Amino acid sequence: MSTVEVLADIRDTLVPKICRIFSNPTRYKILLLLDKEPRTFTSLMKALSLNPKVLNDHLNVLIANKIAIKSYPYNLYALTPLGHLIKDALAELHNKLEEPLRTVGKMGDGVEVWNSKRSSLISRGV
Repeated sequence: MSTVEVLADIRDTLVPKICRIFSNPTRYKILLLLDKEPRTFTSLMKALSLNPKVLNDHLNVLIANKIAIKSYPYNLYALTPLGHLIKDALAELHNKLEEPLRTVGKMGDGVEVWNSKRSSLISRGV
């Protein structure tokens, strides 16, 4: 397989893989917490109000996908460079999706006015 084919394969599978990893919102919350600073298992457990088994399962997914690491001997969880890159990309996506929602929110009254005018025209047979 050539380098171009490998890069194309990575490109085609990377986004779906990231979507699968963060299909559970708890993993995104862990990502955000670890972006601020490395944390212990107990600190994450308390911040997220999770039981140990659930948190361990989520951390294992992040570690298996090289998004987070556990440092020894301090037992701190931290983001890898890939984890920081993914966090920045997801933050950018969040901002891009949030802008239209803010616009729609500002238009809320206008949409209702438009709908009432439309209903009026329909009821008059126009």
